[in-house]
Amino acid sequence: MKLFISYARVDKPYCIQIVNTLDAHETWYDQRLHAGQNWWKEILRRLDWCEGFVYLLSPESIQSEYCRKEYELARKLGRHIFPVLIHADTKIPDDLSDLHYIDFSTGLNAETVKALLNSIYLAAHSQPPAPAEAAALTAASVKPPDIDPVAAIGAATEAMEKGQFDHAVFLLKRAQASGLKSRFINIDKLLAEAEKGLQRQTYLREAKREYDQIAPVVKLSMTRKLGCEAFEAFRKDFPDYDPDKLSELCGGGEKVAASAPPAQPTEPPPKPPSPNFNLPQLEWCDIPAGTVEITPSNVAGPQEPKQVNVAAFKISRYPITNAQYRVFLDDPNGYANPKWWQFSPEAQQWRERNPEAHPPAFRGDERPRERVNWYDAMAFCRWLSTRLDMSICLPDDTQWIRAAQGDSKRKYPWGDIYDKNRCNTRESEVKMTTFVMRYPDGVSPYGVYDMSGNVWEWCMDEQTTTESGDSVIENGAIPKRLVHGGSYISPHLRAEINFHYYLDPHSFHSTIGFRIVANSKPSPSVPSGSS
Repeated sequence: MKLFISYARVDKPYCIQIVNTLDAHETWYDQRLHAGQNWWKEILRRLDWCEGFVYLLSPESIQSEYCRKEYELARKLGRHIFPVLIHADTKIPDDLSDLHYIDFSTGLNAETVKALLNSIYLAAHSQPPAPAEAAALTAASVKPPDIDPVAAIGAATEAMEKGQFDHAVFLLKRAQASGLKSRFINIDKLLAEAEKGLQRQTYLREAKREYDQIAPVVKLSMTRKLGCEAFEAFRKDFPDYDPDKLSELCGGGEKVAASAPPAQPTEPPPKPPSPNFNLPQLEWCDIPAGTVEITPSNVAGPQEPKQVNVAAFKISRYPITNAQYRVFLDDPNGYANPKWWQFSPEAQQWRERNPEAHPPAFRGDERPRERVNWYDAMAFCRWLSTRLDMSICLPDDTQWIRAAQGDSKRKYPWGDIYDKNRCNTRESEVKMTTFVMRYPDGVSPYGVYDMSGNVWEWCMDEQTTTESGDSVIENGAIPKRLVHGGSYISPHLRAEINFHYYLDPHSFHSTIGFRIVANSKPSPSVPSGSS
């Protein structure tokens, strides 16, 4: 049978695997280039050519305007329809709910492949459905999904904010094909960022699909050797994907030992019974002991730079991501437990007024979690300290600078010369957060990502005096807290390592996030009666 395969671009690797199982049939699938009129003409020609239509169902393909258009045309032409579920979280629309689908969401296996081949065999030996339209498909009579080129820019940006990179790429390529030019928006850069996001999303989806088949084999002791061999081969293609820490079971991982309780003036709630708890995407960078040169800014008047010794510590390779913070939100003993805010009266008052967490401005598991204030960041640290049985806290000023700068006095994590291709600042023209692994050429000497741009990062340090030199505590004011790093809307001068602000700890914006440190000694306590 001649088969047309409809899929979302994020699912292309799986699409190719499925096509390879159908080698007894003639198959065709589009490369999803979305450029020029020839793209749409070829789609129509192949829909006219095919006898069966295989619809690979995922959240993206259901949401995709072009996939839906292909499906509608195939049904009108009376083609045999073969829905194939490839993602478990897909919500099947009403117009497809009456069709039996083959479930490939847990991977390809003999049973599911046989079910699809049998469906195709039976269809090939039966009468095709009656077409709803007899007219031939032509580019003149059947237009591609309608796109307003001007509105496409805003729609694409909104799609990127939601992590819908496939749809964003489609909109931007169609806008480009229409000849749209913008005086102030660099469409090429916006498209490049959407393509990067889609590439990463595709990589993660394929990694998860393969990983989920290997993990149970590794976790079972009697099959661990076989599973670890498979995992070793897996890591060659997906070296940074290991959410269940299989590397530790296979003897290739290392846990950070804790030697002190978390930093807070009150005792944390009892440790939950979770010996196998892992936080996704959490990787540590070892920062050796050393010195940093800082100019005190939390006191009034001009200050001379001074050398400060910094003990060895570990810092998270990336800022805390949406996926990581979601674990805190979903844990019944996480955000729902107000005890994590019992380190100051102001923190407790904040939590009482905010029983629900503020949602992030930008979606996507690997984007930094923003719209988190200092109190919530500290509560996350206290919660994670008990879950990992480690001393977790926000970095202080000297730790943050040491992790970003190393033994040099460089301005940026990579050197002294600003480079917009190494970070996400105003000059990068992305105008939103990017996934935290986006800039491998912008890492610090110790391999820490995103220390310039993307989001400001909360630190432990407080401002002890007002601008006039008065004591904050004596004035009864709430001390402001330090932020470092700059954000996606900051000019590059504010993304220099030594630049910082003090902000109200209640502040939460789409430009502020945080990262964490694991100390080898007790962290400095939050001063009682401050913030």
